[in-house]
Order: sequence, then structure tokens, then C-alpha cells
Amino acid sequence: MKTNSGMKEIKSFLRELTIVTAGVLIALFLSNLKENNQARKYQIASIKTVNNEVTENYSNLKGIVEEQTRLIDTIEKYSADHMTLKELILEKGGGIQIAQLRNAGLEFYTKNQINLIDFEMMSRLISMRATSKLLEIKVEKLLDFVNPNFFVDSKESKMLVIIYLHNIIDSENQLMHLYESFTDDYIKTKHKMP
Repeated sequence: MKTNSGMKEIKSFLRELTIVTAGVLIALFLSNLKENNQARKYQIASIKTVNNEVTENYSNLKGIVEEQTRLIDTIEKYSADHMTLKELILEKGGGIQIAQLRNAGLEFYTKNQINLIDFEMMSRLISMRATSKLLEIKVEKLLDFVNPNFFVDSKESKMLVIIYLHNIIDSENQLMHLYESFTDDYIKTKHKMP
């Protein structure tokens, strides 16, 4: 009789253990499902942020390149005239236009769980950020040259400003190409958001 009673206790214990184990597994499954769903929502929000940023940066950059090209044309047109860089840049050329680019999308995107990151997209975002940093350096070099030479009236200083501007425009065109490529491959196709 004791063995039969002992078997019932063991069966009862195993039944309770199975129920508790199943409950724990279901809770873990639901928790994991919730975390994955939240991570996916965060990834979608990250991609939307990146897409909006790339679109905005491209538009901003395109307008700036047009302004800088007009400034180069103005400086070339009046380079033989006796005018200081101040007169050429501010009065005739409308000033030096500098693109205000946002690159927060990369940081936002990389905060995703590692298993959800599209590494090809990340590589392109890193290229964009590196080109953007190079562009900042080139703009700083232009401004470092213009500031002490603002009241100079020499053909050489005018030509140097033109060279600096062409150098900046080259990087801006490279960055616009990266934006166009990203837009074609991600915004229009792979990760188009509703």
C-alpha cells in the first residue's frame, strides 16, 4: 500500500512539475516575443529616421552645391576687378553657404539589437558619415583661409577660394552620390516604410 501511495505522490509531483515548467516556458516565450516585437518596432523607427535624414540631407546639399557653384562663377567673373574677398563673397556672391547635415541616424540605427542590424546598410551609413566629416574639414580649411584674408584684394587669394570651393563641391557631390545610391537601394526598395 505504501508503494502505491508513494507512486501517487510521485505522479502528483511530476504533474505539478510539468504544469509549472510549461507555465515558465510559456512566460519565457511570451516575454521573448514581446522583446522581439519591441526590437522590430525600434528597428522600423530607426530605418524611418535614417530614410528621412538621408532625404533631407540630399535636398539640403543639392541647394548648397548650386549656391557654391554660383559663388565660384561670381568670383571668377570679378577676379580681375579690384575687390576684396569680403566684397566678392558677401556683396556679389551672397556669402559662403555651408550644408547643415544630420548624421544622428547612424547612432540611432546602431542601438538596435545586433541580430537585427543590416550590416550593408550600416556600412553605407558609415561611409556617409565619414564623407560628411571630410566635408566638415574642407569647409573649416576654407574658413580658416578666408577669415584672415577677408580684406585682401589679390587674384591669388580669389583663386585659392575657388580651389577650396571646388574641393568642397567634390566632396558634396560624392556625398550626394552616396545619398542617391542609398535612396535607390533602401528607401525606394528594401526598407520602404508605409
